[in-house]
Amino acid sequence: MGSSERVGYVDLGSNEVTIKEIPEQLLRQYLGGRGINAYLLYNHAKKGMGPLNPESPVILGAGFFSGYLTNAASRIHISGKSPETGVYGDSNMGGSIAAELKYAGFQHLVINGQADKPVYLWVHDGEIETKDASKIWGMDTYQAQVRICEELGDPDVKVACIGQAGERLVCFANVRHLMKKAAGRTGMGCLMGSKRLKAIAVRGHQGLIPKYPDKLLKVFEKQSNFLRKTKIFNISAVIGNLFAWIVNSEGERISVRNFQQGYFPEALGKLDIDIFMRDYSEKKLACYSCAMRCQHRFHIKEGPFAGLIGEGPDWGPGWNLAAHTGNSRLDVSLAVNELTNRYGVDVVTYLQYVGWLMELWQRKIISEKDTGGLDFSWGNPEAIIQTLHQIVNKEGLGGILSEGSEAAIEKIGRGSERYLHRCGKGLTEEGLDHRIWRASAVGCHTSPRGNCHLRGLVNLEHMFLPVEVLEKIFGRRVDPDPYSWETKAWMATWIQYLCAVCDSSGVCKFMTKWYSPDLFGFEEIVETINAMTDWNMTSEELMEAGERIWNIERLFNVREGLGRKHDIPPPIFFEPRKEGTRKGIGLEMEKYEELLDEYYELHGWDEEGRPLPETLRRLSLDKEPSHIL
Repeated sequence: MGSSERVGYVDLGSNEVTIKEIPEQLLRQYLGGRGINAYLLYNHAKKGMGPLNPESPVILGAGFFSGYLTNAASRIHISGKSPETGVYGDSNMGGSIAAELKYAGFQHLVINGQADKPVYLWVHDGEIETKDASKIWGMDTYQAQVRICEELGDPDVKVACIGQAGERLVCFANVRHLMKKAAGRTGMGCLMGSKRLKAIAVRGHQGLIPKYPDKLLKVFEKQSNFLRKTKIFNISAVIGNLFAWIVNSEGERISVRNFQQGYFPEALGKLDIDIFMRDYSEKKLACYSCAMRCQHRFHIKEGPFAGLIGEGPDWGPGWNLAAHTGNSRLDVSLAVNELTNRYGVDVVTYLQYVGWLMELWQRKIISEKDTGGLDFSWGNPEAIIQTLHQIVNKEGLGGILSEGSEAAIEKIGRGSERYLHRCGKGLTEEGLDHRIWRASAVGCHTSPRGNCHLRGLVNLEHMFLPVEVLEKIFGRRVDPDPYSWETKAWMATWIQYLCAVCDSSGVCKFMTKWYSPDLFGFEEIVETINAMTDWNMTSEELMEAGERIWNIERLFNVREGLGRKHDIPPPIFFEPRKEGTRKGIGLEMEKYEELLDEYYELHGWDEEGRPLPETLRRLSLDKEPSHIL
């Protein structure tokens, strides 16, 4: 362990910087990334404070493994109170900035206050400075990163920044890194914009020394050799996480036309992965310390978007959310991917809103009088792209959307709320249809930030794995029937703790059993921890760390007044499917409530989802900290 396990506190109003060491006990309890971010947010964000209050912090945290010789430990976590929902907000992205932050001597940054003019932070080798960003304010996320590197005279500076959406306080603006990396949901870019913080630029030359370097090298080699032999690793190394489109589309688990259908036949021969690989993908890319290379560099060579070069897309914005808006044109999906990247807009929220407007158009709830002449027929490229421009420029119907779901529903009215599908915490749904997920329905909708596949999706639920395989993974007997309600609370709980550990260690979930049964679990992660430290941690202790993180996030929302009703999926998922092979399938409220009771009991929470005193004692969350880090 080196000198990088530190927190840098920055007050943008006073330009004061304070640096503190993270106690080893706290590292052992929360690791880093999401875990210590949650601890810091709980202890520094005041109850009831508005997200855009200057004293409402935005927190960046590198994973505990980031910068060390570990597999795919590229992730950085950004946390704060969400401008989009008003409750717990956070997002996670890969790339190389997490490792660079550690090399610069910090694991976490806590940023408060509001600058009197646009600024960016310059974090380098133990120092934090505030720089004038007036000349880059107004630039998109690509331009800003290039200009900062030029200004600092170093092309290897790593930058996390906001685009015009964050500057203009679009409530679902995100934070960007490189060409593709996005801390996407819950509006962390809006938080930065409210502080007039354009970017965080990082460069470091400090070494990281694990406790047992030779042991860590052996663990790294062993795990790398294992990964390269797995089938899923080799599939992903070729087509990336676009593999998820094939699985979920064929399984009819996607949203088509704002959850009206689950299968998108118009995509056949148009959104096919092999067409993308043949006509658009030019090379594969990887995050720091990852051999999978799951990302694509693409080039559109003809048509209205000819000449456009970008990175991505993930399976969501490129394919799944194309289906959500009824768009079967691959070039449109790629163009939308690129525009949202440059503007710094969360593509998931944005396309959920577009799908909503298209259903309102279909049902004649809105017309050209509302849209300024735009035709919102399903899949219309002009409406999809012009809405994005309007959101960022705060014009027309898009300007209404930029303020969030409550404002949009209030201004449009006419029963429109029925067709905007949001979880109990107010976050719009993603592109997965939870009518046919049992464990995932409760796992995703109890997420602290709102429905989130990256916090609670149980992919293993629909893989039809033998019961013996599932028992070995989950540590107890679970029902392999995807439509059964039995034992699904434990499956969700186990995955949630694994996701919390991934986000806190910095390990990409695509390397773990969240993605595939033959990848990493708690055992492999703890093996790496014990090569880095002399903790002699067990898998059970690591799982408890995941539980502790999940509970402190829950405490934050309980303090803000959230409870059981905020863990319920939207009504659409309780309406049975009307067509397809999943016809008649839907969640049942009575069954879901029983599942929620079981889930709360497993977590040690009361009937409203509040952690019980004995749970807090067991997890050392029962007392205010003797010192707030």
